[in-house]
Amino acid sequence: MLCYNGTEVNPMAENVWLFYGEDAFHIKNRINQLVRQHEIDEFNVTTYDCEETDINEAVNDAMTIPFMSEKKAVIAKNALFLSTKKAAKNDLEQDPARLVEYLENPPEETLFILSVPHASLNGKLKAVKMLKERAKIVECRLKSPQDLTSWVKRQLANQGLHIETEALKELMRRIGKSTEMAYLELKKLLLYATDMETIDKATVEKVITKNIEDNVYEITNALLEKDHRRALEVYHDLILYSEDPLRILGIVVAKFREMLEVKTLLEQGLSQSDIQQHFDVKSGRAYFMVENAKTASKEAIEKHLEHLEHLDFSIKSGRLDKKTALELFILST
Repeated sequence: MLCYNGTEVNPMAENVWLFYGEDAFHIKNRINQLVRQHEIDEFNVTTYDCEETDINEAVNDAMTIPFMSEKKAVIAKNALFLSTKKAAKNDLEQDPARLVEYLENPPEETLFILSVPHASLNGKLKAVKMLKERAKIVECRLKSPQDLTSWVKRQLANQGLHIETEALKELMRRIGKSTEMAYLELKKLLLYATDMETIDKATVEKVITKNIEDNVYEITNALLEKDHRRALEVYHDLILYSEDPLRILGIVVAKFREMLEVKTLLEQGLSQSDIQQHFDVKSGRAYFMVENAKTASKEAIEKHLEHLEHLDFSIKSGRLDKKTALELFILST
């Protein structure tokens, strides 16, 4: 069985839970597992998205008794108002006062679950302080590359499979940092390797899907280094794996726009830590964002974006084949 374990911070309550952390896949799995443990059927599970719905709706639902059942579950996902993430102008404003009232006397008939897909909770909020006192809190951290590698090896060993060193390196390169990708791709690999004893690199290359974002970032980095051959090789690999050139184009555009924004912020005197906070990313990610922004001039990045916009228009208007258009961009950059 493939499973992930969270770090339980508070072992107190049983009917109010909060899951937080950057591993959204882990959070989703733990919530599903919890609902199953309480033997609540799908007809008595209601989910509210706090990015679109007032938290009060979820709280009001949680306060009502279940219909034709002993227990029900109410899930309030994306409760980012409980985190340290800075709210954007268009974010739905949430008032957790009603949540605080609920926590004072939560009904036993309701399993109330909050999920916060962010690295840290805002400990200054009264609602968070109450949750730490009255709820069971589980942190779902992203696994480190070493932890993820060890987990993959254990899952394979549990099935009596050995993986060659080069095969493991290729597997981890294709999986990247995503626990969801690791879970889904490893499940696929286990099904394929049912009658095998050893997994080699060729098997991994045949079965495991490449991580498109990592590969597209490799393309843009190769372009910044004027390594057109490498950029073209990665692009052709993605096409070989049936990736849509328009999707690749979209990620390339997003990468260059990010670089332009970082460069503008640097020109305004912002530091790496300021940029980390602005984009709400980890320090390591902010470091590479800053370094990438320094590798090309603002004029060059703007020129690339203008070229990409023309290509996008030419593709969508039928003037250029989408596969060929991106090849031309790579070769002319």
